[in-house]
Amino acid sequence: MADPETVGLSFIMVADAAQSIGGKVYVLGGGWDRILLPEVPGRPIVPFSVAAGLAVPWHMTNRKLSFSIDLRDADGRMVETLVAGEVEVGRPPGLRPGASQAVHLAGPANPEFPAEGRYVIACSVDAEPLGHTAIEVVRSGSQP
Repeated sequence: MADPETVGLSFIMVADAAQSIGGKVYVLGGGWDRILLPEVPGRPIVPFSVAAGLAVPWHMTNRKLSFSIDLRDADGRMVETLVAGEVEVGRPPGLRPGASQAVHLAGPANPEFPAEGRYVIACSVDAEPLGHTAIEVVRSGSQP
């Protein structure tokens, strides 16, 4: 169970496309974990998206939080920041004291993958790692 005193990661995924609008995440073709590239090193033919959901505790609302969703290699080395920015979550009228707030992040990604293999897409808030998902990068025509 997540610590109610810190920001928690509700989900993180890769998708063909994703947008965060009006407190909802709209996902097309989400949850995959393998991408085929025509050349390695190289970029995907079509950019993909990353989406994450955060749970912001009551005491951390009404202040700016910095976030990043980063691509790392299997050894944890930074490859590229995919999505980054700041978010400030307010407390709507009538919110029960102590209740956390959901925040959804989504954005396009078109990183250059330096090699075939496993990559981790990791989410951090205020430089604290929250969690990750992984994808496998394979050159088209390679054996599974």
